[in-house]
Amino acid sequence: MKRSGFSDRKLFVSAIASVALLVSGRTFAYGDGLPGPKLIHTEAVGQIAISSFAFGGPPGCNASTGAGCTFYHLEGTVTGINVPLGAYSGAVTANVLFSSTTPAGGTANGLPSTSCSPEVGTEVDKFSDGSTLSSDFQGLSCCADAGSCSAAGTPSVNHDSSVVISGTGKFAGASGGTAWSDNNSGSAPLTLHAEGVLLIPGSSN
Repeated sequence: MKRSGFSDRKLFVSAIASVALLVSGRTFAYGDGLPGPKLIHTEAVGQIAISSFAFGGPPGCNASTGAGCTFYHLEGTVTGINVPLGAYSGAVTANVLFSSTTPAGGTANGLPSTSCSPEVGTEVDKFSDGSTLSSDFQGLSCCADAGSCSAAGTPSVNHDSSVVISGTGKFAGASGGTAWSDNNSGSAPLTLHAEGVLLIPGSSN
């Protein structure tokens, strides 16, 4: 009897949880016409083409080799497809901070053979109707060469998290963010994959 009672209670709790999930899902369903915010799952693939690159740091930083520098600055253009938001283009800037220590096996010029460096940046994406989303991001850029990465940190794999800081048009008042990854070979455009959630206030589409 005790086991049966426990099973009944378990089924009851499971049913309540299922109803709660259904109600929550409908309340935040994209485009269902109900009042309140819309919580949208987004997923995007795209490319980043680097348009400028520069080393930076204290006096004595060698702008050609990166020796004595503490970071490098990147700027680039983004093109991609976002589901369900559609095609977009954007601009991205990032600062990659050199690791403060060089592990054993570093190269002769002091560059680490293996390392992960913090990176911070901004991205502004524009969609076909002119609406924009602006985000700040931070993460890690990690050397992907078992031998030695270049002063520019390539080849690398990069993992970042972003937070929406503003939006215009249909994204006015939006919040949310994504987790994304990309790779940098030093020549071809970076390929990226991003997945996240977007919260849009109001009930109109």
